[in-house]
Amino acid sequence: MNSLKSIRGRLIGSYLIISLLTVTIFSLILIFMLRQYYYVNTEMTLEREAMFAANSCNLYTGKDNLQKSAKTLLDSIRRTTSSQVQIIDSDGIVLADSIEGLGVGYKVNSSDVESSLKGKPSNSIGNILFTNDTAISVSHPIKVDDKVIGVVRLISTLSKVNWIMVMDGLVLLLVDIAILLVVLLLSYFLSTTIIKPVKEITIAAEEIAQGKLDVRVPKRYDDEVGKLAITLNYMAKELSNHQKLTNDFIASISHELRTPLTSIKGWAATLNSGGFTDMGEIKEGLGIIENETDRLALLVNELLDFSKLTSKSASLGMEAIDVGEFICEIRNQMNPRAQRQGIDLGLEIEYDMALIKADRNRLKQVMINILDNSLKYTQEGGRIKISCQSKEDEVLIGIEDSGIGIPEDDLPKVKEKFYKVSTSFSGNGLGLAICDEIISLHNGRLEISSEFGVGTRVEIYLPLSKEIQL
Repeated sequence: MNSLKSIRGRLIGSYLIISLLTVTIFSLILIFMLRQYYYVNTEMTLEREAMFAANSCNLYTGKDNLQKSAKTLLDSIRRTTSSQVQIIDSDGIVLADSIEGLGVGYKVNSSDVESSLKGKPSNSIGNILFTNDTAISVSHPIKVDDKVIGVVRLISTLSKVNWIMVMDGLVLLLVDIAILLVVLLLSYFLSTTIIKPVKEITIAAEEIAQGKLDVRVPKRYDDEVGKLAITLNYMAKELSNHQKLTNDFIASISHELRTPLTSIKGWAATLNSGGFTDMGEIKEGLGIIENETDRLALLVNELLDFSKLTSKSASLGMEAIDVGEFICEIRNQMNPRAQRQGIDLGLEIEYDMALIKADRNRLKQVMINILDNSLKYTQEGGRIKISCQSKEDEVLIGIEDSGIGIPEDDLPKVKEKFYKVSTSFSGNGLGLAICDEIISLHNGRLEISSEFGVGTRVEIYLPLSKEIQL
């Protein structure tokens, strides 16, 4: 549960950090743009008013009477603007000021005044003399016959603009807080869409670990978590199948072991009772014990063999094999038994067959096992044909009989371990499973086709040129 909380915390934290950075950058950019807008707008207004005032002064002022007309000019200009107005002479001395009480006769050393005295309108932002408030000042030269005789200076405090910007900043702050709260809520609910499926998967995994293999996790979203749910369900299904196979394996082994062990124990107890005087009966009992012991030994050996093959721990002694010669050898070995059973064991081989690379003993084990089944399920007077032919980059070995065949329902399962077709012949159900594993180790494949009551055909495909994986 702590890990889930940690995931939720990391997700919410990530969303909040990204959102905080975003709204902070956006707010700073917006505040900067608002400041530029208010300052530039104020500056442009003052520049228009200063230019108008300077032009008025140019029309009504002579070369030498700026000082005399300063008060009159000031009264004329102040009616058209709400800003502070100053009339400054060519030496930078204030001749008149629209704010009473500040006095006149002092020199202004502002950069905008100095620039205007040189004939160039200018502006500056700084602290107002006497009040120390931040203000913007715009100066415009007063000219008579292209000679600068003074300056009209308009000053506007920025306190109102700054107050507006502070209020805008507070509004932005409230908006930012609201956005962050919305992001917090959304991130919480979004994290739930991840946490909930992960929690379901975690609980299901714990239950599967406890042996509840029927547990399944719903796929809520088509994403990585959804794929994880599908994978967990697939794993649970495979574990369930594996458990079923294990149970079937134990049941089959128990059944296969029970019969010979019962016979051995029964005859051993009978012989041990001492009630037999006929050596023939004693030998018969000992023979049964010996045969059942051989059956047990064969079953154990096949189990060990199958275990090695399925775990890929069995090694193959690869060598070049002449397929035609090998098939003839197998046919000659099995032909006496076929003759005793009255079965025709035929052979059909292409001329000049290619060499293959295989484990001769393992391949022989496969052929004898398949032929043993064919001979077992083919009636007297029937036929079995062994064939061999090349197929592009592989060799096809076929074994076809006219036996009783395999029922359609049993055919897909005959290569499964311990699966036995319902017949009167005994067997442990491992033979074809072992054959299939051996051929797979050779990078080949074993295919079985059959028609019940007609016959069976087994096809073994082995590679000619592909590398054999040992």
